[in-house]
Amino acid sequence: MVLGPDFPHRRLSLGDSRQEGSPLTGRGFLPSPPAGAVEALGVASEGAHLLASGLSTEVVETLLQSRAPSTRKLYALKWKLFTSWCGRRQQNPVNCPVGSVLEFLQDRLSAGLSHSTLKVYVAAIAAYHAPLGGLSVGRNPLVTRFLRGALRLRPPVRPRVPSWDLSVVLEALCLPPFEPLEEISDCHLSFKTSFLLALSSLKRVGDLQALSVAPSFLDFAPGLSKAFLHTRTGYVPKVPSSAPRPVVLQAFCPPPFREPDQEKLNCMCPVRALDAYVHRVAPWRRSDQLFISFGPQRRGLPASKQTISRWIVKAILLAYESTGLPPPLGVKAHSTRSMAASKSFLAGIPLQDICNAAGWSTPLTFVRFYRLDLLTPGSSVLPSSF
Repeated sequence: MVLGPDFPHRRLSLGDSRQEGSPLTGRGFLPSPPAGAVEALGVASEGAHLLASGLSTEVVETLLQSRAPSTRKLYALKWKLFTSWCGRRQQNPVNCPVGSVLEFLQDRLSAGLSHSTLKVYVAAIAAYHAPLGGLSVGRNPLVTRFLRGALRLRPPVRPRVPSWDLSVVLEALCLPPFEPLEEISDCHLSFKTSFLLALSSLKRVGDLQALSVAPSFLDFAPGLSKAFLHTRTGYVPKVPSSAPRPVVLQAFCPPPFREPDQEKLNCMCPVRALDAYVHRVAPWRRSDQLFISFGPQRRGLPASKQTISRWIVKAILLAYESTGLPPPLGVKAHSTRSMAASKSFLAGIPLQDICNAAGWSTPLTFVRFYRLDLLTPGSSVLPSSF
């Protein structure tokens, strides 16, 4: 549920919350709400807390929009699970003591959840739970100690290298079933284009999904030397910036070719693949979104983030399959960001420029999660244009 201009203001009022028996004022048993009302309950309770602090309804509505729709959806799911857990124990999820929150977190930890997932649960509960001793649940000393203990008991394990080799994939993109570009199927063209755009732009899948082909949102420079892509109007990225930047793709060795290696590099060119994709799907396009589904049931309709992620993973797996190598395990679309960011840093590109392109608010993200050892020593890497 998104709290927008049509949201009835009275739902945020404290008076109506009491009249409807909201858990904000009650201290007894609160039955588990229906699944469809969970997010509404959470948003209403959070809004009521903000109103109680003296803020106007308009300000509260703006504050509630500070979270991305995906974050609100994730918090709603976690809040639903916590609400159900409290309901089975006849406890009020909005006003239960910190001990109940800790018991719930321990239950999740015993079920095998990681420290990072527990942090999401704490953030979701803190968004809707009443303050404890003047502090949010997430800042309660016992909760923070519990999370530190969970981190020691179950430290994260990050692989030092990705499960797939970039050189293998790039070599395979120059051969069937990914070439010749004019003759390959719609699905292989979708796989190749989405992979090359993810790799060359360093963007999240959500950012790729937001790209548009509407007039003035996609432009090619003369001779297909560059491509300029913009996200649809109103799109808010995971890390908002004051000045949205277009995605600028540089062509690799456009024809005429002087050497055989130049023609091979051109097979990896994201501008070439993008141009071929846009023209191929134009006759059956039913959406301004750049990436659209090619399947018979949703042909021409916008592709979801999950679909684009599958395309990127499929490109990697097919590359291995076409070269006769065993497919790697645990491939994720997000790994293209770490691969491209590490290569760019090794190529001497300033770290701040990498962060700007990837949409990271601070270089600390790269230092923590996108390390130089993601590239295996001696392996082939992306062309210098990436």
